[in-house]
Amino acid sequence: MVRFSTRFGVVVALLALLALPSSATVWVLTANLTGSQVVPPTTSTAVGHAIMSYDDVSKLFNLAVYEVGLTQSEIVSARIYAGAPGVNGPAIVDLDGGASWSGNGTVFSRFITGGLFPAAYQANLLAGNTYIQITTPGGAKDIRGQLIPVPEPMTLIGLSTGVGLLLLRRRKA
Repeated sequence: MVRFSTRFGVVVALLALLALPSSATVWVLTANLTGSQVVPPTTSTAVGHAIMSYDDVSKLFNLAVYEVGLTQSEIVSARIYAGAPGVNGPAIVDLDGGASWSGNGTVFSRFITGGLFPAAYQANLLAGNTYIQITTPGGAKDIRGQLIPVPEPMTLIGLSTGVGLLLLRRRKA
């Protein structure tokens, strides 16, 4: 009788391991786009924001970008580039020009669902070394923003706990 329950337990444990979810992580990244981040900086008064989710196994991403201050015809192109803050780099994902953007005359946005991110640039993306740039005629109103990974909630909780413990330890000393 003991043999049966031990074998059954081993089989259940193996099945549970097989049923565990894959080791994929879905990353969330955000960017605030301004003229001051363009290299060299522009005096553009336009601003924008982007939020991206990225699956590090399938390499698929969803992206929402919006901007205020540019007209649809002023959006010549928008792209994701590889490059650290303050450094220009190669374009790696095309987000299309103004004709692909929708809006109401004040705010224009671009949504991409299920886009394939180039695997060769994954490390750059997850390290904060990619950026979105919206290009305008002559570049005078260009805006740019670094895509920065947002810490997931457990990381924030762990960081907060560690800082709290350090502060308590410091108080006692």
